[in-house]
Amino acid sequence: TAWSGGRLTVHSSSQGAGVLASDLATALEVERGDVRALGPYVGGAFGGKYATYAQTRLAAAAARKLGRPVKTVNTREQVFTATATRAATRQEVTLGARRDGMLTAVRHDAWSGAAIGSATVEAGGHHSSLTWYASPNIQVGAKYVPLNVPEATIMRAPGEAPGSFALECAMDELAGELGIDPLELRIRNHATTDPHSGKPWSSKHLLECYRTGAERFGWSRRAKEPGSTADGDWLTGTGMATAVFPALRFPATMKVRFQADGTAAVSGSTADLGTGMWTVLSVVGSRALGLPAHRIKPALGDSALSDAGFVGGSAGTASVGSAILAAAGEAQKALIKLAVEHERSPFHGLDPDSVRYENGRLTADGGPSEDFDTVLAATGRPGVEAEGSSAPDQSQDYAYASFGAQFCEVRVNRWTSEIRVSRMLAVMDGGTVVNEKTARSQILGGMVWGLSSALHEGLHFDSAGRPANADLAGYLIPVNADTPAVDVHFLDHPDTRFNALGARGLGEIGIVGVAAAVANAVHHATGKRIRDLPITLDQLLE
Repeated sequence: TAWSGGRLTVHSSSQGAGVLASDLATALEVERGDVRALGPYVGGAFGGKYATYAQTRLAAAAARKLGRPVKTVNTREQVFTATATRAATRQEVTLGARRDGMLTAVRHDAWSGAAIGSATVEAGGHHSSLTWYASPNIQVGAKYVPLNVPEATIMRAPGEAPGSFALECAMDELAGELGIDPLELRIRNHATTDPHSGKPWSSKHLLECYRTGAERFGWSRRAKEPGSTADGDWLTGTGMATAVFPALRFPATMKVRFQADGTAAVSGSTADLGTGMWTVLSVVGSRALGLPAHRIKPALGDSALSDAGFVGGSAGTASVGSAILAAAGEAQKALIKLAVEHERSPFHGLDPDSVRYENGRLTADGGPSEDFDTVLAATGRPGVEAEGSSAPDQSQDYAYASFGAQFCEVRVNRWTSEIRVSRMLAVMDGGTVVNEKTARSQILGGMVWGLSSALHEGLHFDSAGRPANADLAGYLIPVNADTPAVDVHFLDHPDTRFNALGARGLGEIGIVGVAAAVANAVHHATGKRIRDLPITLDQLLE
């Protein structure tokens, strides 16, 4: 952070440069326009960088007091206390069903532990059992337990990730009690409308996810009895789970600028959390303007740019992409206006309604046809630009969500209880897939994190409330040797009721359901049901 002439410039990774600038302006009691936040490359965020933490505010205050730049660097241990974690939960699920598997009642209560005064409550039942399966009776509850522990955050799939573990393991147990295949049980209880609101889904292809996933994974070859399949010293098992995440949109403003060098700039204060937002700006800009992607110049991560808001809730592409479409339309109108009004333009004096923009060219009915850079050169203008805004404007007659099915195979050593996940599959229905490579990376990353939640990650506190394993020796995460082959398949059915782009969120749904799929596979391999995460060797050896 550094001050110059009463203005602050801060370089910090954030899920919203504009939000960070506003927070700092409030904390330091200065005008919002006197703070500029820069963070073009965020790296991982996952909800942990949506808030402004104490070290950033302190660095800005110290820089003002000292009259020189100040940089703060957290140690590995400090990261566990100076930033935020996922809240611990305790959950109870009760399911009632007929003999044919049709649910008659769902009850899901969750207790969430978090720092005193926390704004984050991990409401697992509200984010899973309330809307996932058809049932005439659904009751969910959430309670918050104040603790002297570090602040919790809206970490990737808050509510959905822990809530799906409880619900989907319970569904697996119910399938076992009834002697029904776990996948078939979910198909029978498929909700054609949102069980909570009663509204129809804007677009839902979850049954296709189930059936496509079963075929790709080879689910039909699954042994019926748990613990009945072995490969030498290794017991093998398979499990699956449903994944659902609400489709959200936030207000966003973006700018599109036609430039005299033949490129088009697409810019806004949005962030790239490792989700591929740089690519999204290029791809959506290319589609909106009919230009090759290499002629699109994206810019983001700067609070001085158009206010694109906060990136989170898997709403980045849906929000920003819609704003780009709007900005592209406004920029085309501005270009045509310049072309017909400037006296040196080859389109001067023509009726604007007779001039159309298509794939980088302006064409008049029965008149000239020129590339936009030629028009700009003729008028002596370096560029012409316009902003476009998007806000949640989808019809309230529908419910909106992304859907998926997760499948997992595990191998458990019969002597040591060592667990190895041997393969994983996700089939996702997230609307239009804007960029397949980055979308696949999001789902793959979420699945690895789900595997990590199931078998590795666990933060432990001592009697003083300090993390006892705040390092990379005691706080385990999966490495390459722990990570199996991961297959990701998209259905790619556009949801144009949600937005003009047809795209719903894919950033968080990848982690939803994975921990349950792993636990269900462990049960299928061993016959032992583990309800605490992470699943450790001692739990299987008991």
